[in-house]
Amino acid sequence: MYMTTLPVADARAQLSRLVDEAERTHERFEITRNGHRVAVLLGADDYDALRETIAVLADESLLADHITGMAEVQADDVLDADSLAEFLAAAKTDDE
Repeated sequence: MYMTTLPVADARAQLSRLVDEAERTHERFEITRNGHRVAVLLGADDYDALRETIAVLADESLLADHITGMAEVQADDVLDADSLAEFLAAAKTDDE
């Protein structure tokens, strides 16, 4: 992920452009004051993705399910779209 560092005065002067860039290209902007990092500007989708990742990592059950799923994918224990549709249709028939 690409990140540009710029002083708060420059960020203020270019805020509209920076917001557009963050949204369009997913670039992140590190903002400094007196040479020290004080803030990061990123697009809302990227922020939401980070929060979702943190939520998954913080939930032991969800993380375990994710790890199990990844192992199943690596073992090629997956269904393609047609097989999934057949599986769901059969399950629906069984329920009726």
